[in-house]
Amino acid sequence: MMDIEEMKKNADFLIKTVKGIDIPGSVKVNIRYKTLVNFAKVYGITDPKYIRSEEDGVVACHAFANHFTIKAVYKLLIGFNVVQDGKTRGIMLDPGKLLHTGNIYNWDGCVDVRQGDKLQISGLCEDVWLNEKNMMLFYKFLVKVKNQNEEPVCDVVITAGVRKGGY
Repeated sequence: MMDIEEMKKNADFLIKTVKGIDIPGSVKVNIRYKTLVNFAKVYGITDPKYIRSEEDGVVACHAFANHFTIKAVYKLLIGFNVVQDGKTRGIMLDPGKLLHTGNIYNWDGCVDVRQGDKLQISGLCEDVWLNEKNMMLFYKFLVKVKNQNEEPVCDVVITAGVRKGGY
């Protein structure tokens, strides 16, 4: 178990190192008709725009952003490494201590997600801070989601917390 001083040292390092940098890599997500329709049905959506036949084409309901956002965040963050004291380490030492604490979605200037789209998801770590009361480290990520035509489909602000001992 890590002591408080080591956690504070790690938090200070991450705050100085990761804040304001691009998250390395990107994640691709292929959008399938069946996934879009099933997702809409789970939420009780009956608008034909979201559940009609595959031949007529469907678009994603806005709730679908949860599907690709969560998938991407975990893949991006688990591979996000930095060098501390000459050793490569992840921004999380224990991914099991990662908590998803919230998303803010912005569709301004964005196009609909459609069946057959191939989404590309990348991001930036905008901010990092430590809540010393509970020793939880928080990250604020700005995530851009574009389709295969480089058109924006959603911009997301994601906040994630890492419980003590996980950073």
